[in-house]
Amino acid sequence: MPPGGPNQDIQIETQNEIPWMTLLVIFCMVSIYAWMCTNRMEFWMPHLAAENWMRINGFQAVNVYQWWRDQNFNRLLQQFPVASMASFAGWQLVGNAYFLWVFGAKVEQKLGGGRYLLLCILGMYVPFLALQWDRLRVVDDTYFYGPLYLIATVLGAAFLFPDKKEINDQWFKKSRGEIFQRETNRDPGKKWSKKPMKLFVLLYILFEIGKYFYSIKITPGFMTFNPYALLTALFLGYGLATFLVWSATGSLQEGPMKLACIRTYNKILKLDVGHETAIRGTSMALGLPEPRVREWVAQQKGKMKVS
Repeated sequence: MPPGGPNQDIQIETQNEIPWMTLLVIFCMVSIYAWMCTNRMEFWMPHLAAENWMRINGFQAVNVYQWWRDQNFNRLLQQFPVASMASFAGWQLVGNAYFLWVFGAKVEQKLGGGRYLLLCILGMYVPFLALQWDRLRVVDDTYFYGPLYLIATVLGAAFLFPDKKEINDQWFKKSRGEIFQRETNRDPGKKWSKKPMKLFVLLYILFEIGKYFYSIKITPGFMTFNPYALLTALFLGYGLATFLVWSATGSLQEGPMKLACIRTYNKILKLDVGHETAIRGTSMALGLPEPRVREWVAQQKGKMKVS
């Protein structure tokens, strides 16, 4: 992601950590599905008890309006995340969890766990407000459920971090007649973040189309898709990610020296040296006084890593 000026190319680095927040959300999705299934799980066709559970815990505009009038805010705070992580059948749960992992792991590696969790929480509430506005004006009694808007929020943020085009050097190695393939140093973060986005976006669209027709044919009265909520989720994810990237890189655009200082500090820190050693190394490499390096590094502390 290059948010810098014309002469600056600021890249957001991966965190090189296991995406725990994505795994946590997936665990919540599995737990809610188990809660809905009660005494038995169905991979394709939901049983009667599951439908009754969804009527109680799904999102319905009329019910939400009534809870708001009754000032039942605890129910509102609970209803939104439960409805946004619910799945009606086993195949939905598998697909929802998989695509959240595909998109969410990449975004979490860029934003960091805390910012990513904030993104997910907002993705569970804000799109449903748009859904409430749209469905209440026609007094619709359809029940909405599923993590479409949560995943769309994450996907909107993922659009800010497009795939990098990399040259496949294996062909060049073979052309030079190398008999043994040398082991390359791989970035650990790529294990979680390197995925072909365009292909998975297409597959996810097909998956959601399947869920849409499933709702119409198999579970009438229950729905997963609303265009206003979907657009709200996409813009929310992209807008919030843009703001977070700007907050991490905005001050670096003020001067090339400050950006060079942060880049050099991060490079030295990757050599498994301590903070103080990285400060002194950066000061010596750039000819800057240590207090100035320490000040600029402190200003960048807690923000997204840049290179």
